Amino acid sequence: MDLRLAGLAVAAVALAGCASGNGASSRASEPIRALMSADVMMFVSFDADGDLSITAAELEAGLDREFARADVNSDGALQPIEFQNWSNAVLGGSQLGPYRLDFDRNVDNVITREEFDAEIRARFSDYDEDESGALTRSEFIRLVGQARPPSDRPRPQPLP
Repeated sequence: MDLRLAGLAVAAVALAGCASGNGASSRASEPIRALMSADVMMFVSFDADGDLSITAAELEAGLDREFARADVNSDGALQPIEFQNWSNAVLGGSQLGPYRLDFDRNVDNVITREEFDAEIRARFSDYDEDESGALTRSEFIRLVGQARPPSDRPRPQPLP
């Protein structure tokens, strides 16, 4: 499983809705579960013209704006506290991801502009399911199956 998808599942915010209650099938009456990663809030803010789509040009403008917002001391690199403050403001907190080490791939405790851009562009590409070069709202949602109740498995017997 792709680490980004695993991170999405672990760090995501669960959204629940109800399927139609017409009783057509037992599967149709189960709740629908969807996951959205915290980075979606940032990507949605990139939609400058309000057409509900994020183009490559809007991505580039968003990258410029977000890096400038994060780089408070304007030294061209993000220190851990700068990233933390940016994450809290833009992504809703550090508990949801993406995480600092998602950006700081060489683990030198500094996120360069190149590292920042590479991570955001990679996430953009991951969301772009139809490979159109633009993101629509539907590409941000990941549907997942309903959690199954635990099964009654035999417990291992203690060794004598």
